[in-house]
Formats: sequence, C-alpha cells, structure tokens
Amino acid sequence: MQLYRNLYIMLIPLLAAACKGKQARQQMAGGAMPKTTVSVFEVKAASYTVTESFPASLTGNVQVDIKSDVTGFLQKIHAQDGSNVSKGQALYEVDKSRSQAAYDEANAAVIQAEADLALKKRDYERYSNLLKKDAISKQTVDQAETAVKTSEAMLAAARATRARTGTDISHAVLRAPIAGKIGIAQLRIGDLVTAGTTIINTLVNEDPIFADIDIPQTRYNEFRKDVSGRDGGNQYFLTFPNGELYPEPGKILLVNNAVDPRTGTLRVRLTFPNKKGQLKSGMTATMQMHYKTGEQQVAIPAKAIMELLSEVKVYTLGPGNVVEVKPVQKGSLLDSLQIINSGLQAGDKVITDGLQKIRPGDTVNVK
Repeated sequence: MQLYRNLYIMLIPLLAAACKGKQARQQMAGGAMPKTTVSVFEVKAASYTVTESFPASLTGNVQVDIKSDVTGFLQKIHAQDGSNVSKGQALYEVDKSRSQAAYDEANAAVIQAEADLALKKRDYERYSNLLKKDAISKQTVDQAETAVKTSEAMLAAARATRARTGTDISHAVLRAPIAGKIGIAQLRIGDLVTAGTTIINTLVNEDPIFADIDIPQTRYNEFRKDVSGRDGGNQYFLTFPNGELYPEPGKILLVNNAVDPRTGTLRVRLTFPNKKGQLKSGMTATMQMHYKTGEQQVAIPAKAIMELLSEVKVYTLGPGNVVEVKPVQKGSLLDSLQIINSGLQAGDKVITDGLQKIRPGDTVNVK
C-alpha cells in the first residue's frame, strides 16, 4: 500500500504539468497568442526637393576626323598636337608632286584641245566661204561643223580634268573645317596618306559639351517639358567620378526621337558650358537632376518597402489594427525617405518595423 501511495505522489506534478501544457496549446489554437508589436509611420503630403542621378557620357558638340581626299606622303605639319585652331587654319600638307604632275598633264591637254579647236574653226570658216561660191560640197561643210563641235566638247572635258587636278593641289593642304582643339596626330612626316581612308587626326569642339543620359520611356513627357529650359524648374549638374561637382549648370538640349527597343530607354542630350576646358569628350560622369515635387507628394521610410522580383509593396495598418498589404510604385530615394508615386495617400499608416513577424490579416499592437 505504501508503494502505491509513493507512486501517486510522484505522478501528481507530472499530471499538473501536462494539464498546463494542454491548456497553453488550447489557448494558442484559440487565437490567444501574444500580438506582435510594430512601429507605424503616418503618411503626410508635402513638397520635397529631390536629387536623381543618371550615368552620363560626354561628347564634343562637333567631332571631325581629319582626312585627305588626295593620296600622297605627309609633307608638312602646320598645327601642333593639342592646340586650339580656328576655322580655315592650315593643319597638314600632303606632298603635291603627284597632283602637280597630273595638273601639268591636264593643262597640256587643254592647250592641245584649244589649238585643235582653233584649227577646226578656221577650216569650217574657209569651207563656209567656199560653199557660198559653190566651190565645195555641202557635205564637206557639214563635216567641218561637226569637227568644230567635237573639238569644243574635247576642250570642255580637258578643262574639267584640269579643274579637278587643280582642286587636288589645293586640297593637298588640309584646313580646319571648324574651330576647336586637335588631338594627337596618327601620322608623322613621310607617312603615306590614302585619300578618303587615312585619319590623320581628330578635331573636336568642346564648348559647349554634350552629356548623354538614358531614361525610362515612361518618363518621356517629364523630360520633354524641360527641353532647353522651357519650364525652368529643374536643375542639372555634373559630378566627376571622385565626387567633385562641376560648377556650371546645364540644360536639356533634346530628347531622342526613338526608344531603344532592346532597353526600353530614351536618350536625352544635355549641354554644358565648357570655356575652361575642364570637360573632355569621352569622359564619364554622373548627371544630377534637382527638382521639387508637388505639394501633395507622399514619402515613407525606405525600410518599409518590401520587394520581391517585380512586386513592390508595403504593410499598412487597417481598422482594428489589422495588417493590410498595398502595392506601391516607387519614385526617387530622398535620404532615408522613399518617394511614392502611387499606392498610398495622406493618412495611411505604414508599418516600418517588425515586418518579418507579421502577415496580412494579423492583428498587431502599435508601439
């Protein structure tokens, strides 16, 4: 009997613990779990000053490859590499000996054709006078007239050839088609220059200089309105890779007329003054656009945003502190705030903390 009494005493704590565990499980099943405590941000409408950044590539407003349209050896260099040149200034000179020889030959052909024409005209005049006296046949006169016309055509062709070869002589001196700065020459004196093929140097005008950026096609109208500063509300600046800010602001020159089908983007070209030559064609930089939003713009802490693939959403607090989910469209990032273009309005309460512990439909406590 004593043995049974001892066993009973030992089982009492075990039975009590089992009952408490069952009671706890019943409470959990009945929805009596402790509510998650979250932090909430109340959305308010305001105006924000936003800075957006776009990768930019710089290019001169005009870039010309210096080529010769005559073949010959490079004979003279009139402008030093890297120098600023004016329009029409002599840059390089190709050997004229071939062009001069061709010109002399063409000029001799012109002299010969002129002499032949003079002879044909005298013959025609003499035969015409004889025909008046009925001392020669009409056929002979017609043949003489035809010979004159043939000689005139030959002379015109010879003169055209001479003019072309004369152009080759004048074009042996390569002149700057625009004002700008020349780069490093690809040839030296004595190198062969092939007409229309050999690039001797490159001439660039970099004041003003262009900056090209690519924007999503959905923002076409936004940028189109600011072409050439018509609206005047946005400001555009360049920053170098080391973070240095270029002091001169720019303006939008044009928005390209076609969307790139591969990327769905549009190219926008801005123009920046460059009188001191700080900007060089081929440079990369960051274009910063500063603008003010409307008075009814909303923004929320960036940490409240949840993204999965192409889905962007936030959790909001509904009636009875029930968690709701809302899809949103992001705008620009402003420090720790995320501009929201659509999906939220003033008065919405966005959950900012404890996002991993809650699901839509949960009831929560607010810190």
